[in-house]
Amino acid sequence: MTFNAEELFDLDTSLTDFRVDALYRPGKSRRHQLDFTYASYHRDGSGTLSEEIDINGVTYPVGAKVESLFDFDIIRGTYSYALLQDERMRIALGLGVYAVPLEYGLEIETAGGRSSVNGADTTLPLPALALRGEFKLTRKLYLNAGLDAMYLELGGFQGSLLDVNLALEYRPWKHVGFGLGYSSMSVHAEAEVDSSNYPGVDFVGSVDVRFSGLLLYGKLSF
Repeated sequence: MTFNAEELFDLDTSLTDFRVDALYRPGKSRRHQLDFTYASYHRDGSGTLSEEIDINGVTYPVGAKVESLFDFDIIRGTYSYALLQDERMRIALGLGVYAVPLEYGLEIETAGGRSSVNGADTTLPLPALALRGEFKLTRKLYLNAGLDAMYLELGGFQGSLLDVNLALEYRPWKHVGFGLGYSSMSVHAEAEVDSSNYPGVDFVGSVDVRFSGLLLYGKLSF
C-alpha cells in the first residue's frame, strides 16, 4: 500500500532546521574544492486513522490511534575541480558521497492492543555527480549554485537523488558573508528484498522524501 505520511499520520509538513556547510580549496590554483554538508530533518506525529489501512498483511481499522516517527539526515562530502575559473566566475565538476541515516516507524493502538510497525533504521550510502558554480555579479555580490544528482539500480535496490541549491551572497568584508538562497532535495529509495547486497539496505519497501525551502545563512572564511 502507498500512503502520504503527512496526511495520514499527521507528520509536520514544515519545519525550521539547522544546517552546517564547510568548504576548503587547497593549493595556490584553488581549482580543487572539498565541501561538506550536514542537515537533519526529524519529524514525529500522532493522530487517529480516518481510513482503513493494510500494512504487511495486517489491517488497521478507522479510529486506531497512531504515533509516527520519520527521521531523515543528510551528510554529504564532495570533491570538485574547476574546469573554468577566472575573476568573474568558477564552474566545477566533481563526485560526491551522501550518507543518509533514515528511520521511520509506527506505533498503532487498537481495541485489540498496541503493536509496532517497523519501517527502516539504517544508513544509505549514495554516490552522486556534482556541479558547482560561483558568479561575481558586483564587487560584493555573488551568485552560488550547486547541483548533485544520481540514479542507480543494484542488487534489488533502486535509488535516486536530486539536490539543488541556489543563493545570492553578499560579502561586505573580506572574511564575512551573508546569503539568502533556495534549497530543494528529492530522494527515492526502494528495496525489493531485505537480503539486497547494497550497503545499508535492510528493509523491504520504498520511501520518497521531497523537501524545499529558503536558506538564510552567515559565512566565515579563513
